[in-house]
Amino acid sequence: MENKGKGGAWQTFSIWFGLGALMFGTYCGANMASGVYASQYIVTLGGGWALVWLLIFFAAMAFFCVTGLNFVRAYKVSNYNSYYLALYGLEKPNSNPTLKMIVTIFFDIYSTMMGLVTVGATIALFSQLMNQLFGIPNTIASIGGVLLFAALTVNGAGFLRKFNGVMTVTLIVSLVAIMIAVFAIRGDVIAARIGNFEEGPNWGISTVNAHLSMFLAYCATCSQWGSSLSNYGDRLRNQKDAIGSGIMIGALVTLLFVMTGIIVLPFMPDVVSDSAPILTICQKYLPPVLTAVYWVVVVFSVVSTAPSFTFNFSNRWATVWKSDKVSHKMKFFILSTGYLLVCWFISRVGLIAIVNKGYTLLGKIALPTIVLPLIISIPRVMKKNREEREQKQA
Repeated sequence: MENKGKGGAWQTFSIWFGLGALMFGTYCGANMASGVYASQYIVTLGGGWALVWLLIFFAAMAFFCVTGLNFVRAYKVSNYNSYYLALYGLEKPNSNPTLKMIVTIFFDIYSTMMGLVTVGATIALFSQLMNQLFGIPNTIASIGGVLLFAALTVNGAGFLRKFNGVMTVTLIVSLVAIMIAVFAIRGDVIAARIGNFEEGPNWGISTVNAHLSMFLAYCATCSQWGSSLSNYGDRLRNQKDAIGSGIMIGALVTLLFVMTGIIVLPFMPDVVSDSAPILTICQKYLPPVLTAVYWVVVVFSVVSTAPSFTFNFSNRWATVWKSDKVSHKMKFFILSTGYLLVCWFISRVGLIAIVNKGYTLLGKIALPTIVLPLIISIPRVMKKNREEREQKQA
């Protein structure tokens, strides 16, 4: 797991930036691209408090990724199941099998819940897009999305994942273009609101205390990213890489919130209830060419997100389905369709409700089950580091 080679400054940067860019692309999905994250989490109380939320998010994301990556490096885990078993001190072969089973099942359920919330939000946005694009009723658009995502999971998810990087770069370029266009027409509003702590709370959307509680719960969900990053732990050479990569991840993902927040801020509070605020801004205030570009990119973002999460679920449980009477491809389709139907049911509550309620619930679950064990793991990792140094010196 840990490469002893020192490498030069460029190699160090490539490792840190590589993991940062990976998480940057992962976060740049439907919720982020639509601007809902910005309107519901960052600029809800105006430009002054937005700076506070951005600092809190950066600190939380960087801390959890640094701690998670350092744990991955120290315990040499390479998938989410081994990560959580090690986090609970159950990584040894002679560990209690009952406790290992409980931890495995619990985090299988938690990972499934995270996927359900994310894909549910994606279906909600997909139906919204199809309704605005072609006038298709939301229910019919949702059913079409379920069938499309199921088919892509079976036949085309790999293709989509290969081109996810291109889609992400295209999305970022479009966000920068939109941000420049927004500055051109609302730059004075942005300048007046940045650092203003009084205007936002007067909008009546939420109170500072209520929003802080919800936002901290959302930040707690960042604690689960260590399990995802365990798949890329072989890139880490030492503890310095774990720390540098974690800080880079925090900075790049926070940059996404900054860009979408700047776009949405001057149109608050009018777009706070909009399930696709950036799209609405493009349609009402910006040149048609930007709207056209943004339509295509967001559709790509939506279509690429759902099959990836659905594939992870179907791939996990297709191996448990032992029957030889059903082909592997059919198992995938049945599991994917069932999973997406549950996501469709969740999507009916609406994108904003999913973002506000779903991630808040997952954050509250993560607080005692992931955040606390992760904090407790810090002295464990420090002890393990000391033991390794002593073995080298012996």
